[in-house]
Amino acid sequence: MSTVTKWIVFVGDTFAGHEHDYTMLKTEFPPEHPWFETIHALLDLGYQGILADYVGQNIEIPHKKPRKSQKNPQPQLSNEQKT
Repeated sequence: MSTVTKWIVFVGDTFAGHEHDYTMLKTEFPPEHPWFETIHALLDLGYQGILADYVGQNIEIPHKKPRKSQKNPQPQLSNEQKT
């Protein structure tokens, strides 16, 4: 974890084998504690599900572009979602 200015504030344990980012986060920071209540967290798409498990008003995760389908042959994100 780092600040916007790239100041490193936390380095987690090393995990053996293939381990998802979100699984490692839940191991290091159990969801039953209010870890993200007072900080602004900008996360990548590897942390989908965090909004359901953790409490915090300032947890941001980007929108995933919809999949291409017959009903939606050219999926797009809205300008708000892109921002």
